[in-house]
Amino acid sequence: MKKIIYLLLIAQVLTSGAIAQVGIGTTTPSTTSVLELKSNNKGFLLPRTSTATRLSMTGAEGLMMYDTSNHQVFYHTGVAWKNLVPGPYHWTVSQADDVSIFNNNTGFVGIGTGDYVPYKFSVAGTIYTYESSKSTIRIGGVASTTEARILWDLPSNATDYNITQNSNKLYISRTVGAAGFLSDLVLNNNGWVGIGTDAPQNKLTIEGGSDVGNASGGYLQLGLTASTNMGIDNNEIQARNNGLVSRLVLNNGGGAVQVGSALTPTGYSFSVNGKMICEELKIQASSNWPDYVFKEHYALLNFDELRHFIKTQNHLPNIPDAQSMEAHGIEVGDMQKRMMEKIEELTLYILQLEDQYKLLKTELQELKSKQ
Repeated sequence: MKKIIYLLLIAQVLTSGAIAQVGIGTTTPSTTSVLELKSNNKGFLLPRTSTATRLSMTGAEGLMMYDTSNHQVFYHTGVAWKNLVPGPYHWTVSQADDVSIFNNNTGFVGIGTGDYVPYKFSVAGTIYTYESSKSTIRIGGVASTTEARILWDLPSNATDYNITQNSNKLYISRTVGAAGFLSDLVLNNNGWVGIGTDAPQNKLTIEGGSDVGNASGGYLQLGLTASTNMGIDNNEIQARNNGLVSRLVLNNGGGAVQVGSALTPTGYSFSVNGKMICEELKIQASSNWPDYVFKEHYALLNFDELRHFIKTQNHLPNIPDAQSMEAHGIEVGDMQKRMMEKIEELTLYILQLEDQYKLLKTELQELKSKQ
């Protein structure tokens, strides 16, 4: 019976030049196929042989065999055998959702490269992720591991850099040692940033650097070295301009400068809560200096008027009283002008006394000469 079936199949194949298609299990084979096998409960079994037998065969291009030693399907290029699906590790669609795909490979996977050792997954080219609302690459630790890392593995003559998550901190750093991080830049779980330290104590903590100088140095520099810039270390601020000292400007566009907790009163630009000391202080007068005292028609009080004012007011004319000074303070420039006014008036009083003395001296001499 089997011989009869084989003869019928051979006859069918021999006459296929006229029919064009052969169908097994179907009377209507596809017009696009020379041979169509159809079954609902049986598969197609390739010829099977061992690796040794397969390698001894001379194959035509397109010849296919199942290798029972490697459990793989091979095809022949006319020159050599090639794996149809390399290795015993196959990509598998998840039976749970028929969408996810996974591989049971315990070794390494390379895309576009064979230089994948020692990394589990290597790509020579660009990885592109896309989602309509967001795009995410997630790197997770294993079990209780707190570290996960993205590493830029550069040539041996260059410094490697990495982004590392470890112990609730994100490090952006150069790779050194087994742990792989320096405290170049750290973001902790409070949202605080540390530069040069992995323990920031506020929103931004910078540790390390050099003493700020006129030309360079500091923990932080704002601006270009070859232009105007400002250097800051842990207790100094230095304004610079291309290696030279420069002026430091505060609130150039307006607003008061305050040192300490004392609020700057309205109308003033600078306030200090405490004492100030300097080698020299210059007040640029903005009103007339009291040289007007020496003008011919200046209304200088006579001695009786001055005596009466002091007795009733307990302070000099045109000088604020103690109560006013305690309440409103002293404006140095204005007070210097008022004090100079009193000095110039005092000079006039001295000159008046001298004139009176000279007159009295003359009268005494005349009186003596008559005796």
